[in-house]
Amino acid sequence: MFTSFIIFLCWGSFLNVVGYRLIRSIDLVFLRSRCNACKQTLTWYDLIPLLSWLSLRGKCRYCNVPISFLYPLIELLTATMLTALLVYVPEAYFFAYALFFSALIVVIRSDLESMLISRFTSLYLVPLGWLFAHLKMIPLSLWQSFTISIGAFFFLTAISWFFNKVTGKQGMGQGDIDLFTLIGAFTGVVGCWFTLLFASLTGSVIGIAYLLYTKQQINTRIPFGPFLSFGAMIYVLHAPTIIKLLLTK
Repeated sequence: MFTSFIIFLCWGSFLNVVGYRLIRSIDLVFLRSRCNACKQTLTWYDLIPLLSWLSLRGKCRYCNVPISFLYPLIELLTATMLTALLVYVPEAYFFAYALFFSALIVVIRSDLESMLISRFTSLYLVPLGWLFAHLKMIPLSLWQSFTISIGAFFFLTAISWFFNKVTGKQGMGQGDIDLFTLIGAFTGVVGCWFTLLFASLTGSVIGIAYLLYTKQQINTRIPFGPFLSFGAMIYVLHAPTIIKLLLTK
């Protein structure tokens, strides 16, 4: 299990790169890692997951500019969530859900940093959910995966449209709608319901606490994607328990 955790830490380091570069249209394959501030190319010992950030005390070795806390956070989150997958989810479903979790973690990274969600980590991956359902690599039928994902897209689109008509303000962003569509393809109707409920409750509580702490205006935008992503991951890890609780009279 320890070996798996270390491997997942390294995968989290890669997801950091994807999350940062994808929304900036920066090459993912051939461009070596470098400091975002001074552009100095980084050596292998600057890129050891978690340990490099700690040893450098969160600052670039070359220009002393602070390194975003998102780097160790995403590495640790990836290792924790993928290790939990090994423990809680049947082995037959691990590969599909590991890709799903990886996409969600990239969403968390990009949405927290820039409030942007790439369709390459949301809407464009929906057909993968259908494929995995067809191949029995997730516990959904192809029909369930297909219909719930389409339904999720139009459901949130309708809510966003209605909110805009009533208030004159933008409701849920298109990136969140695309993300919810992906969640529908991988988790089904109960997963969608739980994810939306979890995200709404935790988002409201944490959002209000954040606004009170920072004393910012009530109309300050707070990214919703991370709450949806956490809700979906929690559902996947504890789906049998959640379904049992929901069906208990």
